[in-house]
Amino acid sequence: MQTLYIKEQGSKVGCKGRRLIITKDDQELLAVPICRLTRIVIVGRVQVTTQAMSILLDRRIPLVMTSLTGRLRGVVCPPDTPHVSLRQKQYLLAADPNYALDFCRDMVAARAVNACNVIRRYLYNHPQKDIRIHAQQILEYASQIDEQPTFDSLRGIEGIIAREYFSAMVGIFADLGMNFSGRVRRPPTDPVNAVLSYTYVILTEHCCCVLQTTQFDIFLGFMHKPNRNAPALALDFVEQFRQPIADRFVMLMFNKKMLQVSDFSSGPMNAVLLSDRAKRTLMTQWETFMDTPQRLLEKHPPLSPRELLYHQAQAMETAIRNNQKFEHYRLCL
Repeated sequence: MQTLYIKEQGSKVGCKGRRLIITKDDQELLAVPICRLTRIVIVGRVQVTTQAMSILLDRRIPLVMTSLTGRLRGVVCPPDTPHVSLRQKQYLLAADPNYALDFCRDMVAARAVNACNVIRRYLYNHPQKDIRIHAQQILEYASQIDEQPTFDSLRGIEGIIAREYFSAMVGIFADLGMNFSGRVRRPPTDPVNAVLSYTYVILTEHCCCVLQTTQFDIFLGFMHKPNRNAPALALDFVEQFRQPIADRFVMLMFNKKMLQVSDFSSGPMNAVLLSDRAKRTLMTQWETFMDTPQRLLEKHPPLSPRELLYHQAQAMETAIRNNQKFEHYRLCL
């Protein structure tokens, strides 16, 4: 069973017998047996015939509609689609301190692996760069993660790992011609931090959309606790993707010199702000990056970062439904 992700602009989703048919300009692009599908996600200008929608409703297969930028427009599903069981499991497991702490330990462990592998990937092409010590330090602290007895002690290890990682990023961005002295937020005080902050917001919005397609309650998380209108579960979910998706994208932007000095301006409290042109450039490049197949999973065909988000959301849904451990994403070398 799988999620079918349709992003070909101007395509049409129809059905023939027991198969879903995707066409464009009267040419068949794909035919998929409906029995293999658990969910369909369409992005942007994709037409769905009445016949296809009817059979999806009859088979209780949700049809998720998103914009080109990843914003959720809506979900077409039968009025009695049972999402209660998933949310009941989510509420029970979030309230279970042992499950929640194990969930968060794996989250921090995944972040440590991702941090190391982003550094190692860079070192593969720049072996002379003196940042290997930071990867070694991250691994040393990562070995202590499973021993942490509380959320607070786990956050302490997470903070140390983050500092080591961004210390390595100082050297990486220096190679890219950028003056970056470490992660600074609220407000960002240099161009790299401004682009990082903007990209993290976009990625978090994508994660909100992806989780809503599975019908999770995005306001109840495991590490991030409920806080007004903050999407706590999305803030948990996004952590596994910050380094392998957002940070690698930002590195690519500066490596390709896609942004200019005129794209940044000064604001209150020494804030560095992005121009409208910079935001448009980032969004255009981001959509290309998110839809470009990459080597992201070990022993798995290349898939796009956007597909990876849905892959992990499905994995988390399966884990929660079955009271199993959720394996956060780890970037392969």
